Amino acid sequence: MAKKPIDYLYSAYSAYAYIGHGAFLKIAKEAKRPVIHRPFDLMKCLNAIGYHPLEERTEASLAYQFSRQRDRWSEFRNVPMPKATPSSHSNGAEIADLVLLAAIQKNLDVEIISSDFMHRHWTEDLDLSDEDAVAATLGALGFNEDELLEAARTPGIGKEYDRNTQFAIEHSVFGSPTYFVDDDMFYGQDNLVLVERALKLPFG
Repeated sequence: MAKKPIDYLYSAYSAYAYIGHGAFLKIAKEAKRPVIHRPFDLMKCLNAIGYHPLEERTEASLAYQFSRQRDRWSEFRNVPMPKATPSSHSNGAEIADLVLLAAIQKNLDVEIISSDFMHRHWTEDLDLSDEDAVAATLGALGFNEDELLEAARTPGIGKEYDRNTQFAIEHSVFGSPTYFVDDDMFYGQDNLVLVERALKLPFG
């Protein structure tokens, strides 16, 4: 009997998705579980479920979550992370997320593309909302950037992005990354140890 895939919800610009990306893919591979990549509109989802806006949080809270904690986890997982958040980060990653969905549709290696998008965003300030920058990155990886960007703009890919976002909203996904193992939700790369356990022995 085929094992159920892991639903992997994230956006390409997410710091914690980037930090946990390699570790998660390794865990899934070792468990011989296929992964369904589900890029989604993170901010639309968070706004829909009543997320506490960043601008309403204290400086101490933001510094802990997006500086100290981010630095510790990146060091722990040996993932390069700059001290300063990329200048393009607030632009989001819609075009990059749509390209990932187009790559899936075309049976291309979405793991390579997503890994490179994340790495370049955080280490080279790649603007994941800029079509030209995304195209150049795809070309450097050896993919047909024109074909992928054309596919990313199609209504079908847009609808798939909307479906992923609606799935996230309906399941009260409150951040990126989020993993669903046999319909059990795990939020955050810091819970990958629980994901690994659930793949071996589901929780009661």
